[in-house]
Parts: sequence; structure tokens; C-alpha cells
Amino acid sequence: MAERKVTYRDDGAVKRTMIWEDDAPETVHVQTEQDLTQAVENNKIMRELHPRRSNNKLIARGVPIQVAEKAMLEGWDEQDWKRWLNDPDNAAFRIWKGRV
Repeated sequence: MAERKVTYRDDGAVKRTMIWEDDAPETVHVQTEQDLTQAVENNKIMRELHPRRSNNKLIARGVPIQVAEKAMLEGWDEQDWKRWLNDPDNAAFRIWKGRV
């Protein structure tokens, strides 16, 4: 059984590769890769510069495309986004230090 891979998008920001096996060509998986190193570094800087008492709260930046696509497919509402944004595992994408 041979695994096949075809990269169909690689624009420097996002790389997408289709993966399937010869024995099951009707089942295709898509691997998405995104380098978020610079976005996370920029968020650290912005988090330090963001005024704590501002009425204009920038909450997040650089949310991974996989998360945005999942949110669209599942129809996330405000509560779903709050849950994701308040999860400590996602702190690198937060600008505002308070809870959403």
C-alpha cells in the first residue's frame, strides 16, 4: 500500500498537502502547515505595548488558519470563541491580557 502526497498550495504563509493511499483513493486527508513564529513574536510585543485601561481592546491576532476553518465548519458562536481564546494553550495568540 503506497501513500501519495501532492502539495497543492504553498504560498509561503500556508502549505496544504493532499494525502491518500492507493488502496483507498476515495479517502483524502489534507495536511495544513502554517509558520506562526513571527505572528507569535509580534503578539508578545503588542501584548506589552497594549494599554491596560483602553476601551479599544485588541483581543487576538494570528489565529491559526486551521482554527478559523474549524470555527467556520462548526459554526462557532461567541461562546466557542471565548472558550478558545481563554484556553491557556492559546495564550500566544492573545493580545489583551484579560479574560474574554
